[in-house]
Amino acid sequence: MPFQQMSKNQQRQKLAYRVLCEHLSVAQAAREMGVSRQSAHLWVGRAKEVGVQNLAEASRRPRHIARQTPEQIEAAVLEKKGAHPAWGAKKIHALLWPPEPQSSAPVCVRTVDRLLSRHGLTGKRCVPPPGRGRFEREGCNQLWQLDYKGMGAAWHFWPLSVLDDHSRFCLGLVPVEAKTGQAAWEVLWQLFGEFGLPDCLLCDNGDGFNNTRSLGPTWLQARLWRLGIATTHGRARHPQTQGKVERFHKTLEVELGQAGLRQESVAAAGQSFERFRASYNWVRPHEALGQRVPGALYTPSPRPRPAHLPVPQIAPGATVRKVDSCGKFSYRNRAYRAGRGLAGEWVEVREDATEEEAGEALFYAGVRLAALERLRL
Repeated sequence: MPFQQMSKNQQRQKLAYRVLCEHLSVAQAAREMGVSRQSAHLWVGRAKEVGVQNLAEASRRPRHIARQTPEQIEAAVLEKKGAHPAWGAKKIHALLWPPEPQSSAPVCVRTVDRLLSRHGLTGKRCVPPPGRGRFEREGCNQLWQLDYKGMGAAWHFWPLSVLDDHSRFCLGLVPVEAKTGQAAWEVLWQLFGEFGLPDCLLCDNGDGFNNTRSLGPTWLQARLWRLGIATTHGRARHPQTQGKVERFHKTLEVELGQAGLRQESVAAAGQSFERFRASYNWVRPHEALGQRVPGALYTPSPRPRPAHLPVPQIAPGATVRKVDSCGKFSYRNRAYRAGRGLAGEWVEVREDATEEEAGEALFYAGVRLAALERLRL
C-alpha cells in the first residue's frame, strides 16, 4: 500500500492542533513541520479565530482595486447585452457612448469585452480572411443594392431588401409573395417616391433582375432605364459582389431570429421587418461607419421620382421599330430579337461605333443593347 501524503492544509491543521491542543511550543511545532516560526504563528493565530477544523487558505483577492469598473457601468453593459444578445463589445460601447458628438467614455471597448467575457456572454470570434477586396461608392444614392432573402421553397413570402451602398441605410425591407421583377418594381416605385432616384442598382442575375439568355433587358430593367437608372449585376455564383446586402441578410437572420423572420402572414412580417429596419437604421452602430448609425449618414436623392413612368426618348435620325409579344422586330426585311422584356416597346436603330465594333446598333431609353448584327435571327 503506498504512503499517504498530507496536503498543505492538513499540515497546517496538524501544526495548529499540536500547539493549541497538545500545548507544544510554537518553535518546536515549526521545527517538526519544517516551516518558519513566522509561518507557524500565522496559522496558529488564524486557527484561534476560525477553529482548527475550519482552517483553510484565505482568498488572495485584494480588498480594494484602484481602477475597478464601477458597478453601475457593468450593470448598464449587461442591460444592453440583454436587449441585444447578438451584439458584441464594439456595438454595445458605441450604443452607450456614441462616437459623435465626441465625448470621453468612462471605459474602453476592451473593458466592455472583458465584462461580457466574465459573464460568459462572448461568442466565437471570426477573423475575416486577408486580401478580401472591398468597394464603396463615394456618396449616397450612387448605388443601391437589391436582393431577395432565401426563405425556402415552401415558404409563402420572401423579404426584399434594398440597401444604400455608401451609408448602409436600409431603404426597404418588404415581404413579397412572389420573387419576380414585377414584385420588385412595386416596392422600388414606392421607395423612389420616398427617397428619390438612385444613379444605379446592383443585383444578382436571378428573379427577374437580369436576362442571361439574351442580350435584351428584363421587364424590370427596361423600366429602370426609362427612369434614368443604370443597372449592374454581380458575376454568376459570386454573391460577394452584393456583399453589403448579403451581410445585411445575415444580420437580419441572427438578430431578428427565426421567430421574427418567419411570421404567419405577410402583414405580420411587414410589421416585424419595419421594427427591425428602424432599429438597424437608427439604433444599431455599424463598424464600417465608425460605429455611427446608417441614418446619421444617409441623405435622400436630389432626383425626385416623376408622377408617371416617362416615355423613352428617341434620338434624332434614329429608325424606330416596335417589338412584338415574342420579343422580336423586323428591320429591312430581316428578323431580329430584342428580348421579351421589351415586348410592346419601341426600340431605335441607329449608327453607332464602339472600340470593338462599328455599324448599326439597337438602343432603348438611351441604352445601347448590342450591335444589330448580333441580334439577327
